[in-house]
Amino acid sequence: MKHFKFLIFTLTLLYLAFLNFNPSYAKNVSIGISFNDKGISDFYFYLGNYYHVPVEKIVIIKKRYPFILDEELPIIFLIHKNCKVKPEVIIKMRKRGFSWYSIMLHFGLYPEKIYKEYIIVNGPPYGKAWGYYKHHRKNKIILFTDKDIIELTNRKFLKNYFKHRKIKF
Repeated sequence: MKHFKFLIFTLTLLYLAFLNFNPSYAKNVSIGISFNDKGISDFYFYLGNYYHVPVEKIVIIKKRYPFILDEELPIIFLIHKNCKVKPEVIIKMRKRGFSWYSIMLHFGLYPEKIYKEYIIVNGPPYGKAWGYYKHHRKNKIILFTDKDIIELTNRKFLKNYFKHRKIKF
């Protein structure tokens, strides 16, 4: 009985090792981004098409600066498009430790204005707190983390890119 279990285990490992790891079994998943042997090629195409940047330039930036995540690429090209700054300058600032918020402010982009349609600010309180609020009203300060900037930029990019296009799932 022990030999039979060992034989089944060995055959299973051989099957997994030699038959299943064949690259011809690669799958394409179509949700607007294709995952295959070449990577996330459709995302780069959409990004290049929206920001009027050649896909080759996006691939070169991604290979030259591997610490930049795919989710951060739309931020780089948003700043590049609006401020006419080379992507390499933006990436060098990011590498020096600047947050996305400070990089945007440095080039004169104010996230409060760019993302105003995506930010929900609740109104004044109700009841007895209204009197306090009415007399102590201050300008609302919105602090953006890197995660907020990344999510808002990607949301803006995807919403504007697929505005008049049908999304196939």
